Amino acid sequence: MARRNNSRFTAFIFLAVALVAALVFALFLVQTFRSYESELAAAEQVDETQTIVIASRELTQGLTLAIEDLIEVEIPTSFVPDGAFEYAQDVVNRVPKERILSGEYIREDRLASKESGVGLNAIIPQGQRAVSINVTDGSAVSGFLNPGNYVDVLVTIRGDDRKEQTVTLLQAVRVLAVDSRLGADSDNSGARGRYKPSVTLAVTPEQAERLAYSNIEGDVVLTLRNDIDVTGQETHTTTSSSLLGAERIPLDTIAPTPAPTRRPPPEERPQELLIIRGGETTRGDPRPGRRRR
Repeated sequence: MARRNNSRFTAFIFLAVALVAALVFALFLVQTFRSYESELAAAEQVDETQTIVIASRELTQGLTLAIEDLIEVEIPTSFVPDGAFEYAQDVVNRVPKERILSGEYIREDRLASKESGVGLNAIIPQGQRAVSINVTDGSAVSGFLNPGNYVDVLVTIRGDDRKEQTVTLLQAVRVLAVDSRLGADSDNSGARGRYKPSVTLAVTPEQAERLAYSNIEGDVVLTLRNDIDVTGQETHTTTSSSLLGAERIPLDTIAPTPAPTRRPPPEERPQELLIIRGGETTRGDPRPGRRRR
């Protein structure tokens, strides 16, 4: 009798454990199905969109925008950048202050202010000046220079001692225009070679003075930089002696060259006159009134 009761109790325990496990598994399946359903509903839900203005083609700095340069498209609201325009009419007659690629968003920080005017003066940064210099085609990086690039300005000047020296006058200067081109899509290749190309740079008033003087007194050369490498670097003046590896000796360490010594002139001896008359020889001073035997 006791064995039957133990067997029934054991069977009851197994049954209870099985029911609890089944209930937990069922709850897990229900929770999993609900999670999948919420994810599917979120995937099927359409995000809210907003109209935004993009460039229909590559836009050049300094050129006034027209309605055909712009396109209005719908994108999800979560992808709309700060400062983006919603209507193309708000961008017409504005001037890009830098190059905008086709399909890029038109943002306020990419455009010059409405009060800046149009053309070249609209893209000159506040507090700077536009200065044009004439350089040879080789000094303008052989025609690869385009508006929007950054260059270093090197000048070679002959000093009072007639020794030429080359210094890096300016670093990371932005190119506003090359000849009459405000963008890289213009073509002046037909006129190239007949005259020195004109490069317009954006500089401060002090830099403009130094650049104007250097352009008159020396030869100016431009070196092209990477557009993202605009940090200044330490440079040293180059002369012919430093280029050939000659050491520079300070003037105060050079000993003066001693003056050459001169020997005293030999003592001048009086000349004698020898007179022979027959067998008699007479020695006398050639000076008048004197005679010696």
